[in-house]
Amino acid sequence: MIALLAAASLAVAAAEPPVLPPDAVLAQYRIALAGLREPRVFAFEYTVQQTGTRSIEQRHRVFRSGSDERDETLAVNGNRTRNPVVRVFRRRPYRYTVAALAPKPSAYDFVYAGPHRDGKHVDYVFTLVPKGKPQSFAFTQVTIDGLTFLPQTVAFADAKHAAHGSVTFAKADRYWVARAASAEANASGGVAREQLSFGAWRFPKALPPSTFSLPRPLPTLPPALPAAPGD
Repeated sequence: MIALLAAASLAVAAAEPPVLPPDAVLAQYRIALAGLREPRVFAFEYTVQQTGTRSIEQRHRVFRSGSDERDETLAVNGNRTRNPVVRVFRRRPYRYTVAALAPKPSAYDFVYAGPHRDGKHVDYVFTLVPKGKPQSFAFTQVTIDGLTFLPQTVAFADAKHAAHGSVTFAKADRYWVARAASAEANASGGVAREQLSFGAWRFPKALPPSTFSLPRPLPTLPPALPAAPGD
């Protein structure tokens, strides 16, 4: 019986992925960030839900090439728009890149909080302590993916607005992209909450230049019938 129990425990241990020491995880994290590839041309859809001081739900489709962006509003509060509202931006940074949101070891002390298991997958959780002069905005925690060693989730807080939130990343095609984001903050009239979900990621080689041209308004047609006398 003891031999069977020992064999069973060894089999379970063999099935579980090894847990790396925190120094090794951080070393891989630095390597992953240094070799990070961000897409230059991509398209995706996202939904945004705001509750609290006001309630709204929208679904958007976005096309980006470099710093050019086309944002189409597809639905508002569950009602699909017949003619999507199109906005075109030039030289607009994309805020949800890994490079922009990954906490840097040069700016934070990474305090190991332990591994997080999900079946055979292991992630590594670190609490973050800012280095240098305290700032209003700071990252507070990062969960590092145990396969790519890129951030799986980053949490943040902003003392100025009593705000906090998080951004979650996952793989799409060959890139590591945002999947969800949430934030909560004090605002005049109460607490404002916002949730975003990203999906339908595509990575074409290029987009036609017309993507970033505003659609022309429909021409104003003359009335079909002449106005009656006295009108």
